[in-house]
Order: sequence, then C-alpha cells, then structure tokens
Amino acid sequence: MIPTYLEQLIHQGKAEAKTFSCAMAENVILKVPDKTYIIIYEYWYKPLCEDLGETTVEGLGISWMDRIQFVNFFNQNGFQAFWHEFSPDYVQKETTNFPTTNPALAQTYYELTTKQTDYRSLYLKADRDLSIYFTRLNSDNASSSTAVLPAIDPANIYFGYQGNNVGYAFSGYHGLIASGITYTPLNSPITNVINPATSQDITNQVYTLPDSGGAIPNFVDYGETPPGSALGKARAHHFQCNYVLVNQENPKNLI
Repeated sequence: MIPTYLEQLIHQGKAEAKTFSCAMAENVILKVPDKTYIIIYEYWYKPLCEDLGETTVEGLGISWMDRIQFVNFFNQNGFQAFWHEFSPDYVQKETTNFPTTNPALAQTYYELTTKQTDYRSLYLKADRDLSIYFTRLNSDNASSSTAVLPAIDPANIYFGYQGNNVGYAFSGYHGLIASGITYTPLNSPITNVINPATSQDITNQVYTLPDSGGAIPNFVDYGETPPGSALGKARAHHFQCNYVLVNQENPKNLI
C-alpha cells in the first residue's frame, strides 16, 4: 500500500502514483524528472526460468547460477540489492491433454508446479535517474578472507572480541570497485564510466560486464524455436514496481 503521507501528497496534487515495468533486459532506467524525487514502495519480480517448456529430460538442466537472482538499484544516491530464491519444481504435461501454441510443442513438455513471482515492500528514495538491473550468481566459487578481530577500542570504533577470526571479504562473488567492497551481489564491478563502443547507457551511470558471470542470458538462447516465440518471453524475468513521484525538490536534509 502507498505510505499514508505519500497518499496525502497525491490528494493535495503535490505527487502522482506511478507504475514502472519491464522484462527481458539486463539493465533499464527509471527516469526521474529534474526538481522532483520518487519513492519506490513495492515491487514484483518473476525470476528467469531457462528450463520452462523443455521437452526432454536431457534438456531440463537446472543451473545453480539461476538459484539466486538479484534485483539491483543504483545511481548517485546509492546502491541497494535484493536477492530472490528461485526454487523450480516441474511437472510433465502431455501435449495430447495440454496442447501448446506459439510455439506448438510436439511432445511432452515441462511446466512449473508453483508460482515463482516474489513480492517485496521497500522504501527507496531517488532524486535522479535510477538504474534497475537484474543479475544472478556468477559461475565462480566464492572464497572468504579472514582476519583477527581487534580488542574493544571505542577510540578507534572497534567493537569485537580479540583473537577471533571472522570473514571480512569474499572473492569470486561480486564487488564494487569504487568503494572497495567485495561482498555486494553484483554480476561484475560497477564503474562510473561506460564505454559507448561496448554498451549504451543513457545515464552513463552503470555498466555490467556479462563475461564476468552473473549476467542474465541473452533471450535468443531461451527458446527451442526461433527467437520471438511466447515461450522465450515466458522464460524471461519480469519486473514491476509501484512508486510515487513527488513534484518538488528533494529535501536537503535527505539523500
């Protein structure tokens, strides 16, 4: 539901309720007009399902890269990522009892037995164009680095137990170059510079490298039939969020 005070702004003519949706893209941009800001308060995400509609057991191959998928929000206001667990369970359908069209499958095919769409409530505020992009686990194994915690030392903002080893960084998972953080769930490092010859991004704010693992597969690989079939679109990931556009400048005391 729309937060109460945002609903009041809508009734006062100072804000507008909006919906943003997309599918079959690794990266999309939610445009925020100048001298306004938005509050995203909920979204739905249907994960990528590469095996939907497969017609043979051999074709049905669970990729553990798909097991955890991420919805990421990034711009100069900050970065937020939300993970979604994809737990497929399939049932066989006989085409004589459940025929298919677009494409028409000539043999038994596999369908999901449960709904996979996740709902999330959140409170995300942005006063500039927002990059929304979708990733999954990369193909590398993750390894952790450990260090000994220092003694409790309020003067140096330490609070720990001396001598205990704790994990402080992960490699082979995901990372942010700019801040040096190594555990954030990105398919590749984020940079503030984009190479126009490689990929276009209208805000010049975010770029993900597909060869590092974790990228959403190209949709030409989704279907058993040529691209453009409804099967390929049904296999794809889908996203929708509801937000409020406030028609005034972002308050200075807030990010």
